[in-house]
Amino acid sequence: MSHEIRRVEERKVYANRFFTLYDDDVRFPDGSNGRYTRLAATEPGSGVVLAPIYDGKIGIVRVFRYALDALVWELPRGFSHGESIEDTALNELREELGVKEAKTEILGFMYPDSGVQTARVAVVAAWIADAGSGSEDTVEVESTMWVEPREFERMIRCGEIEDGFSLAAYALLRLRET
Repeated sequence: MSHEIRRVEERKVYANRFFTLYDDDVRFPDGSNGRYTRLAATEPGSGVVLAPIYDGKIGIVRVFRYALDALVWELPRGFSHGESIEDTALNELREELGVKEAKTEILGFMYPDSGVQTARVAVVAAWIADAGSGSEDTVEVESTMWVEPREFERMIRCGEIEDGFSLAAYALLRLRET
C-alpha cells in the first residue's frame, strides 16, 4: 500500500509577500477524502538560519515574535528573497547584526514544520571578522548580543532560547565540530 496522500484540488486561502496558505482537498491511500493545510513560501529558494561566530562567540538577536506576543532570543534568520543562500545569509547578517562581511558555510538543511510548511531552510555558519554596528532592523530586533557557546547552552537549558530554528542550527554547528 502506498502512503502517498494525493492533492485533488488546490485551494488558496490567503497570500501575503512571505507565504501562501492553502487548504487542499486530498485523497488518502485508502481512497477516503480529506483536507490538508499547507503553508508555502512566496519567493523561491531557501530561507536561512545563521550561526554567526565572532571571536569564538555566537551572535544572537532578541526579536519580537507576534505569534508568541513576546520578545525572544534566537539566532538570526530570514526568508529567501529569491537570492542565493549565501546572499540571503549575508543580507540577514547585515539586517539583524550589522555585519558587513562573513565567510559562510552551509551546514545542512531543515524543514521547520514538515507537517504544514513546504519551506526548506539552509543552516549556515558565518565566521565574522568584525562584529558589526548592531542591528539595522529597528522594527523587530530589540537587541543583539554575542555569547560564549557555554552561555548559549545555558540559555537553552534555562528556556531562554526555545526557538526550533536556533536549536536545530546549533545542533548542526556542534556536529560540524565533532
